[in-house]
Amino acid sequence: MLPVLPWFALPLVVGAAWPAALGVAGLTPSVAWWLGAPVLLALAWWTVRDHPWATRALVVAVGGLLGLWLGWSVRPTGIAEGTRLVAVTGTVTQVAWQDRGQGFALAGPDGRLFVRAPMLPALLPGDQVVVRGLWSADARGPLVRASEVERTVAREDGPRGWAWRVLDRLGQHRELGQSLILGRGNPPEKEQFRRAGLLHLLAVSGAHLAIAAALGAWLLRHAGVPWLPRQLALGLLVAGYAWLTDGSPATIRALAMSLAILVYDLTAREAHPLGPVALAALALVAMDPGMAHDLGFQLSLAAVLGIVTLGQELMALRAGLVGLQPWPLDRPTWRAVLWCARGAADGLAIGVAAGFATLPIVAWWFATCAPWTPLTTLIATVPTTLALWLGLPLVGLAGLWPGGPWEPLYRLVELNLAAMASSVGWAASLPGATVAATPPVAAVLVWPLVFVPGPRWWGWTRLGLAVVLLAATLLNAR
Repeated sequence: MLPVLPWFALPLVVGAAWPAALGVAGLTPSVAWWLGAPVLLALAWWTVRDHPWATRALVVAVGGLLGLWLGWSVRPTGIAEGTRLVAVTGTVTQVAWQDRGQGFALAGPDGRLFVRAPMLPALLPGDQVVVRGLWSADARGPLVRASEVERTVAREDGPRGWAWRVLDRLGQHRELGQSLILGRGNPPEKEQFRRAGLLHLLAVSGAHLAIAAALGAWLLRHAGVPWLPRQLALGLLVAGYAWLTDGSPATIRALAMSLAILVYDLTAREAHPLGPVALAALALVAMDPGMAHDLGFQLSLAAVLGIVTLGQELMALRAGLVGLQPWPLDRPTWRAVLWCARGAADGLAIGVAAGFATLPIVAWWFATCAPWTPLTTLIATVPTTLALWLGLPLVGLAGLWPGGPWEPLYRLVELNLAAMASSVGWAASLPGATVAATPPVAAVLVWPLVFVPGPRWWGWTRLGLAVVLLAATLLNAR
């Protein structure tokens, strides 16, 4: 059967994200449709003549043009005019500075904004506040110059206070652990992550949920939980992790994709590899077309697409070359060693795929390219995966029993956070770790072909295509 959904949904999302760029070039919706109409008619004629490739191309064209129409209706209008007095309630996501005043990012009911405020009270990520002041907006987003900031609920007293208290007991890298596990904070190592092209490791998204779900699936399976309760429990686990991160937009999007995969499993559908991701993306953009313009949505979608395509292929390659499966009479210690090896190898595959898939989006938004990202992701993903696999059980166990014997687990988490920081610091020091470069529009549009499955010969073609696209981006270096 022809897998129609991915070929319709993903071009629709790409089309919805492009009107702002096309508007700069002077292309209007009517021009786009007039240019696309002959293409649609030609593809429809070839489809009637029973050409499968034409049917697929027709679905892609219709999805892309429909996405353009949706995106144009909510395209960004540039610099907002005027200012107004506001009172905004929200949760502090990160504190940029606290010197002669403070600047912090706030997540509220109407999205994210940045606040410049007086020094008192000194805020922490996770605090719930009310900000009163003068609202304005420019091309960088909304800004509130606050005359008053009231902390309504300290993070230790909120519904997730137990998690913050657990992570506050970590050592030198506690802020890195809070950012990695809870998705809140501005750790001192963040600039090194940016230079190394590994910021996606700190943004809780599909990759983090995939790592958490893999751990949960293994624990439930080895606990003897039957298949149906196990699937439902995994759904609750993913939803609980999304709640733990205070429902950040990236986590909610990843949750929608994870639940779509769960629905396919529960209905015993043999889904196309891109089907659940396409279904979730289509639903989210249909509910809010403006979401396609959001950087977090684009990074999250690209990371998940990389994981379910390139990541799955790398894991299958690992399973074919080195199975790492125990024999029936193997001792428990050897089984544990093999399990850790499989988890580390598959974690590498997930990290490499996510980093490679998000590379052109980061380059487009920030005009920088980190050509070593696939290599540095290989190195940083191992301690990142282990820190998540150890940190999430630590948060749950120490939250339920604060005075329990968890000190060795704390030390292991801190050890992996230190290894993660060291590997990222090394990656940021590599020659040419970050290059000021903007990818050509054609490179961004062609990049998804790197992740399209195909016959065996297509694998080498995809590798060559990825090298060409990366080179095209670096040739635009400034």
